[in-house]
Amino acid sequence: MGINYSLNIQTFEGYYDQWSAKVYQYAFNKTRSSYLAEETVQRVFIKLWKNLNEKNIDATVESQIFCIARTTILDLIKEEYNRKKLLQAENELIQHHSPQDDYYAKQLEATLQHIINQLPEKRKQIFMLSRYSNLSHKQIANKLSISSKTVENQIALALKAIRKALLLSILMLNLF
Repeated sequence: MGINYSLNIQTFEGYYDQWSAKVYQYAFNKTRSSYLAEETVQRVFIKLWKNLNEKNIDATVESQIFCIARTTILDLIKEEYNRKKLLQAENELIQHHSPQDDYYAKQLEATLQHIINQLPEKRKQIFMLSRYSNLSHKQIANKLSISSKTVENQIALALKAIRKALLLSILMLNLF
């Protein structure tokens, strides 16, 4: 037995025309937010559409709509609360940024630059083109007239050397 979609679309449009403004007002009265009220209307009628097509519910349309609206509003309020909590946590992290963090970042940048400067000249050039000029391996190979495999190998060797030197640098800082 198939679903008569044209009948469902007409029925759904009738429900939307009859109830959407009331759902909006209900949600707005509960949340005092036009955004949350609009979002509630959208979610309610999406869920109602699914209910019309998938379920055989004996409850009246009005009770279905406002039951869905109530749970949707609760879900949206929880989402909004969690979003605000995340933003607050992010702001606290930003506010806890200290001058000492800036100092360590500058020290790390200087150490990294020193390590890069100690790389063999061709490897340094390839690494700089890759990381600072954001060129692809193929673009670097074309620019320097070498193979892409050479570029790949040189970048891998540069990264290995940088990791090793940074690790040693960090260990030395922690010892003293």
